[in-house]
Amino acid sequence: MIKTMTFSENIHTAIWGCESWEISAHSSSPSVIADGEYAGKTLLEVMPDFPLLMKVIDAKTRLSVQVHPSERTAPITGGEPKTEMWCALSDGSIYAGLKKGVSSDDVRKAVESGDFESLLVRHQIKKYDTFYIPGGLVHAIGDGVKLYEVQQSSNTTYRLYDWGRVGPDGKARELHIDESLKSIDFSLPVPEPAKSVQCPFFNFRMEDVTSPKTFSAVGEKFVALYIVESGKSVLLTKNETYTVTVPGKVFVTTL
Repeated sequence: MIKTMTFSENIHTAIWGCESWEISAHSSSPSVIADGEYAGKTLLEVMPDFPLLMKVIDAKTRLSVQVHPSERTAPITGGEPKTEMWCALSDGSIYAGLKKGVSSDDVRKAVESGDFESLLVRHQIKKYDTFYIPGGLVHAIGDGVKLYEVQQSSNTTYRLYDWGRVGPDGKARELHIDESLKSIDFSLPVPEPAKSVQCPFFNFRMEDVTSPKTFSAVGEKFVALYIVESGKSVLLTKNETYTVTVPGKVFVTTL
């Protein structure tokens, strides 16, 4: 039986800041198990079919405007489908969704003119606001925002617009206009802030811990915990349990 797992640090740096891959079985950067029977092994080795990837994203400056393929469009673009959700760990702003009536021609023209921000819906967010970001939804994380992300196990990102930014080599970073336009679902509604997410790929909720609380994977394929106050991620499988003793928010993800 696979036991409860915690993981070694797995930090990815970028021009805009950094992200910690908290729980990953993706082949590009699988999490290393920190302790117990499987210490030193990767989650990919122990649970090769683990379907999700959890991250903490720390955006010092805004991320590029992006879109990910959905289950429908991934075969067309050759990418991996990627539906995700964000739970804010700070106040700030994000961009999620296109304004009503925006077309593919509008998107192309805005990329060329540098006026892409005028097409985006901007949200002022508060800590613990949660947004569902399905594959096909255009989005970007704003300056100074920190958030927790749950996504399908995918490393496909199509960069649609990059705010005129250049990379370390002084050149504009690559854009993926054709792939993006094939991936955008113009029928998707603009998301609204919530406190939980239920979708075909995962369920997410928040729980308040005021005294020691035990979480259980009984009846679940797995339960992934993120203990906000300590920044610790824990993965429970089979009939395992884990008791959180640190008061504060706990993010809970299940299938």
